[in-house]
Amino acid sequence: MPVQESLCLFSACQADLGESPVWDAISHRLLFVDISRGQINALDTQANLTRLYQSPSRIGALALTNAGNLIFARDAGIAILDRDTLRVTRQSQPASTHSSYRFNDGACDPQGRFVTGLMDEAHSQHSGKLYRYDPGLNASVILDSLGLPNGLVWSTDGSEVFFVDSVARTLFRARYQAHSNCLDDVSVFALTPPDLGRPDGLAMDSEGGIWVCQFNGGCLLRYDRHGELTRVLDVPVPRPTSCCFGGPDMSTLFITSARFGMSPAELADCPAAGNIYSIRVPVAGVPRYQFKEI
Repeated sequence: MPVQESLCLFSACQADLGESPVWDAISHRLLFVDISRGQINALDTQANLTRLYQSPSRIGALALTNAGNLIFARDAGIAILDRDTLRVTRQSQPASTHSSYRFNDGACDPQGRFVTGLMDEAHSQHSGKLYRYDPGLNASVILDSLGLPNGLVWSTDGSEVFFVDSVARTLFRARYQAHSNCLDDVSVFALTPPDLGRPDGLAMDSEGGIWVCQFNGGCLLRYDRHGELTRVLDVPVPRPTSCCFGGPDMSTLFITSARFGMSPAELADCPAAGNIYSIRVPVAGVPRYQFKEI
């Protein structure tokens, strides 16, 4: 079991809105997006950065596919990026034509479908929806009337999904059935402290513990499988955005952060905003599901 538990700077990448970290166990690289800059990036174990894709659109989230490619959210649509050519080979129809709407965080379910949250950057009330995309990139809405849908993780047996509504400062849980067109038995899993910002991205460890980044809270919170707060991990930046487990034993927690929306005075006080951090934790994480390509 890992014994080192000191937070380290992994990459001084200065992302504007770093998000959606994904560990690629085959290439031993950390993938992540910069939403506002429209970038998909990769970092090797020495933190050398490679830009995989540059888009004029906002890129909200990404995941690996079973063919070794990437599925990602681009504005209000979904696309597949071929890892060999670094070109988009397939894309969905947009879920919305409103310029302020875009997909935010996302992840794959146990059946290999991509689930992502549509949000309104203008923050209209109850406009958030969870969309699910099948291997044919056909969409279905599985939940609506959210404030700002965010991080998503599934229980180890796939029977439950946990997700964030950042506006409500709440982690929800729901029963997840493979053949159902909606989420069942949605309930509150945890209410995050109002003095610690708003919940953002999630990662799950092998004990069923959920780590959540607290945007504008300068920390991560860990909740056990019963929804009890067990740990507060302070980070040296005010806006941690998302996290994932990686490394050879899945015991390293990688944490992205943002500079987006910070004033010049705030950036002067915290020039490290936007960097990526890592920490070895005692309980390893579980691998994320992959998208099932046709």
